[in-house]
Amino acid sequence: MGQILKNAKGVPLMMIGEKALVTTYGKPKGSVNEKVDDIFTYKKVRYVNWGSDNNAPGRMMKTIGGVGVLNTGIDYRCRTCAGSGVVPVQLTGIDANLKETFEPYNNLEVLDFLNSYSFRNHHFGALRDLFKFGNCFPLLVFNTEGTKIVRIETINARHCRISEDKTKLLVFNNFENGTPNDSAVVYPMLDETDPFYDLMWRKDNDKLKGVNAIAFPRIKNYFSNNDYYALPPWDAVQKAGWIDVYKEVPRFLEASYKNAMSLLWHINVPYSYIEEHFGEQYYAEHPEKNRDEDYQQWLQSMEENLCNSQNANKAFITPYNDETGGDAGKWEIKKLDNSTNALEKLSTSVAANSEILFSLMINPAVFGAGMPGGSGYTGGAGSGSDIREAFMVSMILNHCERQQILDPVELMLQFNGHEHVDIRYRSITLTTLDTGHSTQETVD
Repeated sequence: MGQILKNAKGVPLMMIGEKALVTTYGKPKGSVNEKVDDIFTYKKVRYVNWGSDNNAPGRMMKTIGGVGVLNTGIDYRCRTCAGSGVVPVQLTGIDANLKETFEPYNNLEVLDFLNSYSFRNHHFGALRDLFKFGNCFPLLVFNTEGTKIVRIETINARHCRISEDKTKLLVFNNFENGTPNDSAVVYPMLDETDPFYDLMWRKDNDKLKGVNAIAFPRIKNYFSNNDYYALPPWDAVQKAGWIDVYKEVPRFLEASYKNAMSLLWHINVPYSYIEEHFGEQYYAEHPEKNRDEDYQQWLQSMEENLCNSQNANKAFITPYNDETGGDAGKWEIKKLDNSTNALEKLSTSVAANSEILFSLMINPAVFGAGMPGGSGYTGGAGSGSDIREAFMVSMILNHCERQQILDPVELMLQFNGHEHVDIRYRSITLTTLDTGHSTQETVD
């Protein structure tokens, strides 16, 4: 018997038998976002679980590690966001063309910090966690007197959980294997509405002396409406099943080659039929039954009934739902003209690559892959203009995340007495040959 391609819930998407290729069509009954209101208690304080199992970052890391295009896409967004470093400036006004005018801020203390390991560690770590997990957690570290912020740290997001009232950040290194113990550390967290006002209030009321560190409000994927832990940008393609397709198609390509000469029929089975006859709830209530074995027996019996020579000219009758005037629930059986038809069904792995990149707002052309339906399906690399424009769009789209990552840095400078200082990115942009050079450095 052939192999079965399943989605994350164990529902078969494609089955390759000895004589038939069976696929499901339609869509599931709808995925449900993770709950963000599950609670656990540590030292009498209520904290919010990150995912129903309190291990959402661990599951995200496993998914990213197994999907090359997702891993590379996140790395690409991080690199383009980081640019070629930052410079401090002071705005002096706006000219007649509505362009900002500014001058360099040549303070050695600020310059040393922005070129230090401490800043780079925060900068790269925050970008990594923001694009991987949808959240990052900066920490402001003070001197003993509480009069100066000496550095910023970004705590590995997988170790962080937020209190229900958003006033504390719990850091524990082993949420994957259990609830926090005495090795966990709790930091007070600034108010997310106005962290600078909160910080200055603490200073004026002498509440910073002896405080080692305070957590900056968690920085999140702004597009997510979750109250505590934002969903990462690529969550939508995971729910849609494209990541399942990406991961499983190579195994089925191998199976397809082995069975290419015997594939004669393509049977399209409604998704609703699978959910109706092999429902998760039924098997949860009947642990003595094996869902995988039932799938295999069903596939084998279907092949024997439809493809056996003794059953020539037999009628195959199925009801279908036409409540909406369509053909939902209808089965389709098509004869494959040749073995390549089955392989064409599996070529959607290229579309999965593009869908994953789109979720990160990356034009596939920047990696040498054209848009779906174009040269990308045949490996075409596109023109230099395509790559240049795709890269330039990426730089423009980074503005929101860049400002988010720099918010705690600008708060630090303001708290330390550096007024009206703005941090700008240095970026290398690609230009056309008629400019006399291939690259140009900009500050934005």
